[in-house]
Amino acid sequence: MGLPNRIAYQDQRYPYVVLAPIGKKNKQIRSIGHKFERGLLSRLNDAIVDQINDKALDVAKIRPYLGLSGRAVLPVSFEKEETIHPHLLRPELFLWRSLSEEHGLPFKEEFLYSTDFTQLSSEQLYEHVGEVLEDYLFLSHISEHDRKDWLDKIAAAFHNHPIVRLFHEKREVIDAVEVMNQSALLSVLNYPEDVAYWRHRVNIVMRPFRTLPADWLEGREGSCAHKKSLTFLSKERCICCSCERCDYTLLYYIDEDRVALEEEFDVERATKRVITIEKQFNEIAEQNQRLLEQLVQLRGLKKQLTVARKTLDESLDLVKQIQRYQRKAEDMESHPLLYMYDKLNRSRIPERTSDSELLWLSRIELDDVRMLKELRNWQKIVPESVYPMTSHVLEELKSKLNEVRYEENDVIITVKGRSLTYAETQQVLDLIYYYGTDYPAHTLVQVLAGKATNKLRQLHLHETRWFGILASWPEKHIQKLFNQLEKQGWLMKQQKGYTISDYAEEVM
Repeated sequence: MGLPNRIAYQDQRYPYVVLAPIGKKNKQIRSIGHKFERGLLSRLNDAIVDQINDKALDVAKIRPYLGLSGRAVLPVSFEKEETIHPHLLRPELFLWRSLSEEHGLPFKEEFLYSTDFTQLSSEQLYEHVGEVLEDYLFLSHISEHDRKDWLDKIAAAFHNHPIVRLFHEKREVIDAVEVMNQSALLSVLNYPEDVAYWRHRVNIVMRPFRTLPADWLEGREGSCAHKKSLTFLSKERCICCSCERCDYTLLYYIDEDRVALEEEFDVERATKRVITIEKQFNEIAEQNQRLLEQLVQLRGLKKQLTVARKTLDESLDLVKQIQRYQRKAEDMESHPLLYMYDKLNRSRIPERTSDSELLWLSRIELDDVRMLKELRNWQKIVPESVYPMTSHVLEELKSKLNEVRYEENDVIITVKGRSLTYAETQQVLDLIYYYGTDYPAHTLVQVLAGKATNKLRQLHLHETRWFGILASWPEKHIQKLFNQLEKQGWLMKQQKGYTISDYAEEVM
């Protein structure tokens, strides 16, 4: 950190200025020979002295930041031909970085002030030097802690901001409001006008919390894991912290250890609104007692069926297998108990442990709100002992699976009057499994057709067990067979050749 000693050049005629070459190929300063440069450095040195005296600046802190001894506090860069570069160096150039001893300082606009100080009047130069020294003093203070320390301070101050503290304090309610605002249960609540008004109020109440980045709010400390940019505002003595990925910016005031958000909100009003929005929803829910009872009853049915969970899960697995063979969805409603179990199994209905209906309902996830209309029929289906019925369903499904399962001689596919049995299809898929992505389609076609070309002999493919199993098929029909197998979901086309599909693996 600081200005490399090897390239620094100090002239006792300008004790408050340190010179350094700028540009990768500009490696050193030999002398200050031009009259214009000497006069400009003299004016610059005088402006520094005047600022120090007029404002009683403690510039001693700048020297360790720049790694300097003596009285110098302001670096000035020299170009080739020993001419002064007309823009002063920003102190950010020296912050938390090591600069090369072998080359001049980096020539980057981001590290240069935009003002051309060589064209300023004495009064303008005085003002500009004052601003620059203020920046250097501020950055020298910043340099006392590393970047991670400042990011930790900023994150801690963010979580200590009143609106963020309120978010953490009321997070359960805030999350519940956001979930409930998108819940399908709203569509079955009575008094739609009340629901519509509540949703309108949600957009107002949640606005302060929606401005806070989700990745910053995880836990109660820290910030997002993304790369952040820090810029330094010496006049305000604050750090501007921005995350491009989160599209979020805040200001951290170092002396007060606090952050200012891009948009501030009345915390007292926000607190009252959060309390009110929960109360309003609970009042709506209290007018929907029948719905609340139905949800409790659905939970009871789900609990009742769990005693036969093993049998019911096995039945559902059999249904999936049957669907694979039939290549269509099984009519679940022909097995009402299984249909009901599947629906309930996909739903989440926690126990009612809170006085707040908002908190309870926000945790409920129904596979389909139509379940509420089906509840009455479901209650008639479930006997006191579910084991005999579930066992009967399982046996039915086992029997049906045996009916639909492929036999060796079942015809799977037909191409131009030529049929392929289940056993033959297995052989073709076996070839694809082992060689599908190693060779192009036409090579695989030749293997199945039994064409002992020179290429196949070189690859020893004529020695495989698949060679010639479709010798009675014309090659063009074998290619069409591949197309058909792909179309029906047995194969998947790759950049080179084929792979077998998940469906084929399951069925075969």
